[in-house]
Amino acid sequence: MFKRLMAINFRKPSGLIGRYIIRFLKKNQIEYDELDPLLKLNKDEIVLEIGYGLGKGIYDYSKKYECTFHGIDFSRLMYSKALRLNHENIKLGKVILLCADFDNYSFENDTFHCIYFLNVIYFWSEIHSRLKKIFTILKQNGKVIIFMADAECFKDNKLFESETIFYRYNIGDVVKEMEKIGFKAIKTIEHTKEKKCFYIIGYKK
Repeated sequence: MFKRLMAINFRKPSGLIGRYIIRFLKKNQIEYDELDPLLKLNKDEIVLEIGYGLGKGIYDYSKKYECTFHGIDFSRLMYSKALRLNHENIKLGKVILLCADFDNYSFENDTFHCIYFLNVIYFWSEIHSRLKKIFTILKQNGKVIIFMADAECFKDNKLFESETIFYRYNIGDVVKEMEKIGFKAIKTIEHTKEKKCFYIIGYKK
């Protein structure tokens, strides 16, 4: 029961356990730092982060780039934390945060130059429809950047025993699915410290 409760809160942090989960989310900083040079953002581009968590990635990038950063996350706790951190750039219109489910929220087609998400894919029961939606809302020549660990990394992780909450995907299978949908020039870049963890980059050409 406790393991399932923990798993649920990794997916959608809330309450006291959600606040405990925050300390794990703070460990994502190295991924945000490594993602930065991969973004290659130009002035006035429109960017989306799916599952922004504490909002630290958006906070760092919005300070550095003259772009508009959108974020969507369905955890009310994460939304409140991210609002507080990003309040200055929200006032300036540089940051727009949503508390909503990506699956159900309607974005206009051809909206974003770049979409990225870190450690989110494990919570998707299937990836085709989500990747297809990402492809549709990207502008022509836009890119998606996915950070994820290969399924092999979780073979001994007891939290991932709950297949109704966590889903394991092989890097190769994700790349193949992206190719089917139409992403081009797909490449994978391994994490500098964690083996079998990759940034996957694909373009809408």
